[in-house]
Amino acid sequence: MRYINFHTHYPPADTKPEIAIVSCVAPEPLQQCPPGIWLSYGIHPWYILHSNMTNLIEKVKTLAHNQQVIAIGEAGLDKLRGPAMDIQRQIFCQQIDISETTQKPLIIHSVKANNEILSLRKKRKPLQPWIIHGFNGLPQEMEQLIKEDFYLSFGPRIFYSDSKAANSLKAIPSDRFFLETDHTNKSISALYLRAAEIRGISTQELEEIIENNFRRLFGNIIE
Repeated sequence: MRYINFHTHYPPADTKPEIAIVSCVAPEPLQQCPPGIWLSYGIHPWYILHSNMTNLIEKVKTLAHNQQVIAIGEAGLDKLRGPAMDIQRQIFCQQIDISETTQKPLIIHSVKANNEILSLRKKRKPLQPWIIHGFNGLPQEMEQLIKEDFYLSFGPRIFYSDSKAANSLKAIPSDRFFLETDHTNKSISALYLRAAEIRGISTQELEEIIENNFRRLFGNIIE
């Protein structure tokens, strides 16, 4: 088995069975990771600071060109934490521009803000893929996002059989999802086992589905 951990804050100890995108948050430097481990870089809405927004954006613009950075983010909107929504929206839109300029997908943090994110996508009409990480919405919400060409990444909430995430994962089209551990200590292999059980397929079939989705976004960066 080869696992793809779409969004994590901790580089895997063993890179042979696991490919990962490690999230780095501005203004922190890029993490030093071995080959096969990739990075995303962006301004998390929790850490937007009024006094250095320009510096943060400039740092993202610079590091976005690093070859190990394959995605921008996590960027987004959070209605429960962070500065005022107009400030969050301004910084998010600037990161949309960076994603488009560098032609790298955008990984999105969205808390109680999926409608706003959806509206921005319709308005901005980006060419780059948008992926909402840690998705925990109802299947109806999933369908609205998929209709607008989003990808969704599911995390440890799928371990709860009655969760919105598990119900949405069961119904989502095969070409639209990823799995992630985020900031938890859950293993990506356990997430694959649980996701295969939810979808009623083998882990080998799930491996092929997720790898195909990964290649669709990032090309042949994995062997």
